[in-house]
Amino acid sequence: MMKMVLSSLVMGSLLVTSSYIGAGSKAEAAVISSIPNTTKVEQSYNTSFLSVPGYASIGVKDRSSYVGTSYYRTVSNGREFLQAILDAGNGTVKVIEVTDHIDLGWTELALDSTERSQYSFITNYPKPANGFTNPLLIASGVSKLNISNVDGLTIFSASGKTIKHAEIKLQGSSNDIVIRNLKFDEMWQWDDSGKHKEVGWSFIKVNGANHVWIDHCTFSIAADGMIDMENGASNVTFSWNEFGLEATENPDEGSSIYQSIEFMEQKYTAGELDPATSVYYKMRNEGATKNQIMAYAAYHSKVHLVGSGDKDYTNYISPAGVEVKDGNQRLRLTMAYNRYTNVGQRLPMIRQGTGHLFNNYFDNSTHQNVMDSVYAISKYGGDTLARGVNARNGASIAADTNVYNAIKEPLIGAERQGDDTGNMSAPFSELFKDAINHSLIVNSKVTNSSGTYIGSSWDNNGDNLFTKGFKWYDKSSIGNWAWSSHIVGVEFMSKTNPPSTPFTFTYDYNEQLPYAYKTVPLNSVVPTVAKYAGISKKVDFSAADWLKTNYIY
Repeated sequence: MMKMVLSSLVMGSLLVTSSYIGAGSKAEAAVISSIPNTTKVEQSYNTSFLSVPGYASIGVKDRSSYVGTSYYRTVSNGREFLQAILDAGNGTVKVIEVTDHIDLGWTELALDSTERSQYSFITNYPKPANGFTNPLLIASGVSKLNISNVDGLTIFSASGKTIKHAEIKLQGSSNDIVIRNLKFDEMWQWDDSGKHKEVGWSFIKVNGANHVWIDHCTFSIAADGMIDMENGASNVTFSWNEFGLEATENPDEGSSIYQSIEFMEQKYTAGELDPATSVYYKMRNEGATKNQIMAYAAYHSKVHLVGSGDKDYTNYISPAGVEVKDGNQRLRLTMAYNRYTNVGQRLPMIRQGTGHLFNNYFDNSTHQNVMDSVYAISKYGGDTLARGVNARNGASIAADTNVYNAIKEPLIGAERQGDDTGNMSAPFSELFKDAINHSLIVNSKVTNSSGTYIGSSWDNNGDNLFTKGFKWYDKSSIGNWAWSSHIVGVEFMSKTNPPSTPFTFTYDYNEQLPYAYKTVPLNSVVPTVAKYAGISKKVDFSAADWLKTNYIY
């Protein structure tokens, strides 16, 4: 059965029954069951759901015709991968198929001086401030790999191979980039300060690139972001990916968690940890076992940063007078059909730009179980956040038909930015204070320690289980939806010389989402995503199939 929904701006034009099961609560009628100014189709899963969804559909291209041509390159080791990236920059490679696990760690690659010059786009990542705690990374090193000046490239594996020990940066000079059916791993180690600030390793940074599709990939945990978007990156989609790890006291002995916690255990038993500062020492000293800490470590705090700084409120004008399109107002992200396990925040966090989420499953339950059951971990463990949507600086984020399990605050932040300036510095805390952030969750389900709720974040005049972490100003955004905001006069402003008075914003309440989208029904989200998200053990495709962008049912 297929159902098409044409959303409108009229509150209550489409009603669903909502429920709130908790102490002293009662059921409330839903205000709205769909996102205004969108076209949506709800139906059972079929192969058409594998077509590129969302913002990336505007600009990524089918490359199945390159099979058997000189533009198709297979790679099985780090040097072959680097050569293929180099050739993609000059347009002679359009497809890179990864046929074996690839280690891109700086020490593992051991490039000589000639190779370092030839492959100058890969560099050695600075070491952590307090040194390595993961023996895997001690042996391999960590690299940064920039993909620049590439127009049209698919990187994939037909058999779900792994790329390790490198942060991949898709630079602003690149366009139409597809990454599919790959696993990304071993960019994490135990941070004994507990602050997640000693190193900035991420798996992928979309650093200004446009038209990017990251699909059917698996990401473990990293020291910083999973996939971040910065410097005006636009028209990006994350779909059918698995992010994070289930908390277990018995992880694989070859995993980063096992290796890093064993490393810390050896230091603990040798008396080499500072009792005053070491989180590991405090947990162990007050009764947590090594294996319980392994379970606690299966957590990723900062998942999707979208817009790296408040300062990027406008495009940059170079000294030569050339406009560099890196303003946050350009940010456009779709998250569809992804599974997130034991993740803390930024799901996503967006500054000024636009986000659209549908059919995602966020599950923090096994991490929460560890926190609830081990006193020493709950006392000293700082990984306690369980947050979702966070729109800032005039951003708009709408979520449809998602499931939040053990997520304490599915929606955080504030309707008016001036009520949420804790992480902002002058002058931007003042400049953005009047920005209205548009945030909306519809037709979704949240279950946590406060109960279970099904419905919309606009239900009951914005007072419901979705909005426990959200600050309303005057609730002016309830019943009104704008997909984007505009700073009046921004085209005449300079990034290096911000104005002295707060920005004035305009919002287009008639703007339509530029694509139609598909969802499975709410009660099908968890089994569908669990079955089909992640690397190709879930989808039986040939190499040519992975190069397509449209699948007709």
